[in-house]
Amino acid sequence: MGWKPIRHFPATGKVHFSSRQFRCAGLSVGMTTQNQLPTTYIAPLLMATSLLVGWFIPDFYDWSGADQSRPAPVIGWTALGMLVTSIGVWIALPWIPFRPHPRQDDQIALTRFTLRTLAGITAVAAVVSAGIMTFPLLTGYTVWGLVWVFAVWGWTRDRLPRLPAVALLACMHFPFAWVIRGGLPGIGDGLATLVAGLPGFFVTLFAGRFLIGQHIQELAWLSILISASELAVGLWIIRLGPKRGIAYCVLVLLISVYGSFTLNMLVRI
Repeated sequence: MGWKPIRHFPATGKVHFSSRQFRCAGLSVGMTTQNQLPTTYIAPLLMATSLLVGWFIPDFYDWSGADQSRPAPVIGWTALGMLVTSIGVWIALPWIPFRPHPRQDDQIALTRFTLRTLAGITAVAAVVSAGIMTFPLLTGYTVWGLVWVFAVWGWTRDRLPRLPAVALLACMHFPFAWVIRGGLPGIGDGLATLVAGLPGFFVTLFAGRFLIGQHIQELAWLSILISASELAVGLWIIRLGPKRGIAYCVLVLLISVYGSFTLNMLVRI
């Protein structure tokens, strides 16, 4: 249907449309909105999945029949299946219509990089690097606390999509729900400090073994920094739209589940 004005006033430059055209436009917009999937359905699904997986990880380990010396084959196949499922979700996301956040345009504007933003990030990175060289654990907790302060500030000032932010936190922490259920028996004091950085446990374990060459108990500060970085990056990504936010939540959930299962195996040794 063409949008041809029924009357034009050359002197004022105003264009008038008929009421029928406006009714058709409203119907078209309404149909488009109805065909889009709201993110309010996806966020609770991510939260419930994170909690269920995290709560039953010890039961799955017992069911698999694995022990400290011999991992069960089903564990490897399950990890591979989770990875393939995540890749499938990432591939399908561009073709799934989602409703944008109510203030998505304003939030995207807040994420645009400027020279001032780049200078600030460079200055923060320099300060954090200097702090790691002298007080690594204190620096890790400081960065972690500042990121949480920013998250709470953005929540209260309505500068963050609230439900996606909650889903992000759930995907980071709920896979470790079994820690609340059964505790962390048999671990040292150094590993206990990782509680503040549990979402970064898997990446820290990999980096400590293959890149840094240090034991996991000596890298509590790195786990906390990685957890803070995951949260900071996630708070930035969820402002860019629901598809990017969901993709990042799935990635964080996958990393946390791998880390949670690995930690559960280490606790049993």
